[in-house]
Amino acid sequence: MKENIKNEDKIYENIEEIDRQFKNKKQIPKKNLDIINKKVFENIIIAIIVLVYSNFLNLGALNIETNIYIVDLKVFTMALIILTIVLFELSYKKENTSIFIHSIETFLLSLFTMIGIYVYKLYFEKYEVLVAFVGYVFAIYYVLKATITYIKLNKEYKENLNDINEIIKK
Repeated sequence: MKENIKNEDKIYENIEEIDRQFKNKKQIPKKNLDIINKKVFENIIIAIIVLVYSNFLNLGALNIETNIYIVDLKVFTMALIILTIVLFELSYKKENTSIFIHSIETFLLSLFTMIGIYVYKLYFEKYEVLVAFVGYVFAIYYVLKATITYIKLNKEYKENLNDINEIIKK
């Protein structure tokens, strides 16, 4: 009887040990977590930058003379297009899809700024609302992208853990 109790205790201890090891393996190591966090924070920072950019566009529309503001929009458009070209070239040289996606996003932002010139001239009363709306759309896009990236990378890491054979052996 005592032997059965001792054997059952050993079995429970083994099961608890296996459970602890399994839980420890499920936790993401600091190295991998740093990579995931870097990608997430990168997108959050870009969202903040786009919001600040759209706020500056709105402040400029209210406080700068029309002719000077239109020149500023043209300069911003050219700067963003140059940045887009640099990002496309960089993504091609490094064969990096992440940089390629950022270059497409920068291109869309430059396109929005270029279209903003004509919206400012033709529909001044709607310009501020449009700039704020597009800024929020970009920010929401980047926050969603960050969330999806976090979920996807966590899921990939957990799927790559293949410790079923280890558990069976124990």
